[in-house]
Amino acid sequence: MLYATNEAVKAGVIPLMFKYLRMTSDGYAQITVCDKPTIINLVYNGHNEFRVSVWWDYQPEYIPKLIKGRPENLKLLLPDVDRTRFRFIVGACVSFYFDYLHKGILSDKGKEFFAIYVRESSVSYIDELEDVKPFGYSVSELPRPLYRMKVSATQNSERN
Repeated sequence: MLYATNEAVKAGVIPLMFKYLRMTSDGYAQITVCDKPTIINLVYNGHNEFRVSVWWDYQPEYIPKLIKGRPENLKLLLPDVDRTRFRFIVGACVSFYFDYLHKGILSDKGKEFFAIYVRESSVSYIDELEDVKPFGYSVSELPRPLYRMKVSATQNSERN
């Protein structure tokens, strides 16, 4: 999903400049990625990081009217629809943690992405996309800060 992250950076949805952080809050943006409508949602987790979720090829017009009186929530990891209808609503979803201070996607034991979903009919399209490099950010080989703090605290207590 580097394509989506690159487009979000170019559109200013994911800020790479610390001074622009004040302009960004929890929320979402609608952008186009690989000619498909895409939702990028951000939730600030503290410790200089956002949880970023990407809903690629998002088609809300196919959400059935079964959920009455409940507004669409675009801040979740995955669209809030019945799983049997999921394949009609979204082509792919992925979430990751983004550290705005160090400008990078954080890894947790080598796993950068979570809450992953790919519609079966989207797999071949995604596989045919050329590999891209991160645009102005990195994909960290380091564990997430909270994991580092937990490990560090454990190691310090073992030394004492």
